[in-house]
Amino acid sequence: MFLAIDTGNTHTSFGIFKEEKIYTTFRLATNYILDEKIFTELLTDSLSSLNIALREIKNVGLSSVVPRADKNLVEVTKRIFNCEPLLISPKTKLDFKLLVDNPDEVGADRICNVAAGFQKYGGPLVIIDFGTATTYDVVSEKGDYIGGVIAPGVKTSAHALFDLAAKLPEVNLSFPPHVIGTNTIHNMQSGIMYAALDSMEGMIRRISAELGLKPKIIATGGFSKTIFPYTKIIDAFEFDLVLEGIKIIFDKSSINQ
Repeated sequence: MFLAIDTGNTHTSFGIFKEEKIYTTFRLATNYILDEKIFTELLTDSLSSLNIALREIKNVGLSSVVPRADKNLVEVTKRIFNCEPLLISPKTKLDFKLLVDNPDEVGADRICNVAAGFQKYGGPLVIIDFGTATTYDVVSEKGDYIGGVIAPGVKTSAHALFDLAAKLPEVNLSFPPHVIGTNTIHNMQSGIMYAALDSMEGMIRRISAELGLKPKIIATGGFSKTIFPYTKIIDAFEFDLVLEGIKIIFDKSSINQ
């Protein structure tokens, strides 16, 4: 089995691959990863609850956008599974180019999205990752990463509203029954959710116009499940795209060693 770990700002996702396919997934709060003892206990307990013996994990691939977590990710997995994990970065050997001003700035999660997205759908391609930030990764016809966009995520924007407007309550981040709300909660849900939806669709139109091509649009990340049913602009939904990209990059890196 292969273990892929995707550490984001809020959550860390784990994917167990068996025979090249994702066998199961689970998540932990990223704060737990920052404590070596807690991370070790939660990881071993999670695998035990899934009836997966530690010896069954032969290799590990890591994607992290939280530098403080990198040391624990590498050292804990190396110790538990007795293997050398691959921590993916712009310096990892890739079979595509990072055609941006400073490749070292490209996040590992975006690199993994590009690897998996292009292998599954070809190019040109735009991958929208709805996480703490909403990112847009633009992939050329040849599969190279040519740039993108970083915007505040849905939850990030909502919390700015909750925190700065004293009289407004924290609300469930879901679409209300109508755009025109008749109470404060529905007013806020409409403003947050439809603003995020319209922003995303507008950004895709701008990216497509600049490319001069019609790219395929893929959605991933925590809020993608919520957004996907409300738009026709997204061609496919791939919740585990980063985890799949970790596996793809690891496999190709191993072949090229």
